[in-house]
Amino acid sequence: MSRLLTYDPQKRPKPLVSLLDPYFDELRDPNTRLPNGQPLPALFNFTQEEISDEPEACAQLVPEWYRQQQHK
Repeated sequence: MSRLLTYDPQKRPKPLVSLLDPYFDELRDPNTRLPNGQPLPALFNFTQEEISDEPEACAQLVPEWYRQQQHK
């Protein structure tokens, strides 16, 4: 987590790469819910600009269960 809070932007990971940190793994779990029991909002609907900026990060961020839902 401390890497995400690095002051120097040259040393800090890019936003999408930051989301690969284990701190955010729970958000990729299909069983994760909001405190009120509702499902999480759409988290993996990246724009084409985001995808083109960090394609490898986007590919790693989108969990397999979400990809399968999109192809149904």
